[in-house]
Amino acid sequence: MKTNHLLGMLMLFLFSFNFVSCDNEDLTDKVETIKMYVSAETDTYIPWGSDTPVECMLVKEEGSSSFSKLAFNAIAGFTYEKGNEYTLKVEKRTLANPPADDSKVRYKLIEIISEQSN
Repeated sequence: MKTNHLLGMLMLFLFSFNFVSCDNEDLTDKVETIKMYVSAETDTYIPWGSDTPVECMLVKEEGSSSFSKLAFNAIAGFTYEKGNEYTLKVEKRTLANPPADDSKVRYKLIEIISEQSN
């Protein structure tokens, strides 16, 4: 009887360990190079913990049909000028372990492919 109890505990431990262990892929950031379109128009959003709207860019990734809101400083190395439309080559880094109070995605400018003043 003791052997069955001990075997049951061992199996429980092994199954628990299997569920808790992580895959190495989950521990690394996903990095990809994307083409991003930045609209000449802007919009506003209300940041978490605030009641005051903040102006932002409208962007979409290649292959996406709709624009989404992105803070002006969200693409490292890129300075947005109002009224200009851009096509960018951007490094998109999806963080494996993002800060609790921040986005899980980071963008970094690689190249301005085109810029058009409206």
